[in-house]
Amino acid sequence: MRAADNVAADGQHSKGNEMRIVVVGAGVVGSHVAERLSGEGHDISIVDADADLVHRLGERMDVMAVAGDAGLPSVLRNAGVEEADLLIAVTQHDTTNLLVSLMASKMGAKKRIVRVRANELSSSDSVLSKDDVGADYLINSQKTTLDLLERLVRNPGATDVWEFADGELLLWGYDISDESPLINMKLKDLAENYQDLDALIVAIARPDGIVIPTGDDVLLAHDNIYAFIKKTATDQFRRIVHPEKENIHKVVISGATRLGIALAERLESSTRSVVLVDPSRDAAEHASRELRKTMVLCGDISEPGFCDEAGLDDIDYFLALTDDDQANLVNSLLVRKRGGRRIGILAQQPQFMPILQSLDIDVVVNPRLLIVSSILRHIRKGRILQVSAIGETGAEAREYLAGKGSSVVGRPIKALGVPRGAILGALFRGDTFVIPRGDTVIEPDDRIVIFALPEAIEKVERLFARTGIFKK
Repeated sequence: MRAADNVAADGQHSKGNEMRIVVVGAGVVGSHVAERLSGEGHDISIVDADADLVHRLGERMDVMAVAGDAGLPSVLRNAGVEEADLLIAVTQHDTTNLLVSLMASKMGAKKRIVRVRANELSSSDSVLSKDDVGADYLINSQKTTLDLLERLVRNPGATDVWEFADGELLLWGYDISDESPLINMKLKDLAENYQDLDALIVAIARPDGIVIPTGDDVLLAHDNIYAFIKKTATDQFRRIVHPEKENIHKVVISGATRLGIALAERLESSTRSVVLVDPSRDAAEHASRELRKTMVLCGDISEPGFCDEAGLDDIDYFLALTDDDQANLVNSLLVRKRGGRRIGILAQQPQFMPILQSLDIDVVVNPRLLIVSSILRHIRKGRILQVSAIGETGAEAREYLAGKGSSVVGRPIKALGVPRGAILGALFRGDTFVIPRGDTVIEPDDRIVIFALPEAIEKVERLFARTGIFKK
């Protein structure tokens, strides 16, 4: 594992590339998106039928808050949709989002991003295409969550798994196990001890927060580290961070929801034993008709004796995926007490995530925050190839493409003015993976991935917007 120079200097500030954005839906997704984009200097209007909610958001954020039915052209007009560069429709109702997108396309909004939940509205064989409803992007919240859960199960020990450079580079959140040789090692010693490992630790998350470490920082057991890893180096990296051999043979899923059934279907072809449990007989019977190799059980994990009767022992990965956060928590703690090795929990309410993450749970997934990350990724396409929000930390990982003729080409990284709280963690040059140093010179078409803490994100955005150095 090679060390990188953590070159950081405050970038200069200047406004640029601001957009007029209308967000329809002031729930968790809409409010998070509005707050993030407003903080980056964009002109935001947010619309919702709940007047009290809109009023509270208007007082808390620098946005124009509009109360009313977004299905009415007059309400969209009041929100400024006719002059909007972008409309984001993220209400709880697919039909409302699709209608709003169609009207916004007719009224003049230049781009439209629409969230849908039903697979039949976003699949390739859908009756309506995105063009039919005037959408530039249709984002399916279930698929986004499903993809992450599958990556986590296939990478035991990982708390986050994100892909960059067309899947050739991974950003892993990983817990350092008690048997790891990294324990009590300074980061600056990694270069000497692991010279052939294509990976770089860019952040350490501890109970008191997340930091970009220096070479003198010491790794501790159970540190949650974030590292950029070349895809071909993942097995080697896992053996170092978590030497204990860990195979996933038995997966138990609680909740015969659409998400639970879809995940079971994906896993049953590659996992020796997949079990799906739900207390509703109707839900269990429906799941048994949909699945071929999964064992479907009707019962309540929290009921005394059920796990013994059902033989729910030796669980390698337990996933609590019901729509009830409390039930997910109780079931997860009970399975952990019975010896479940890996525990993943679905949390619908983001305010509960810090509490859940402080408990003996390996992975906490919030679908709404995943959608926020997907929306930001689509907004920034063209100037930013990829952006992923890192859990509840507020940190982001971003992938840029260095365009030919840009001012950065031919310059060393240390001359770019990367702000404090950000680090250039990886660079792809064709098929070659490079851990960048301060004297690494950027070449045309380099794909650069940067990890940024919350306080540095706006400076990174302004720096790149100001210089225009990364263009698709």
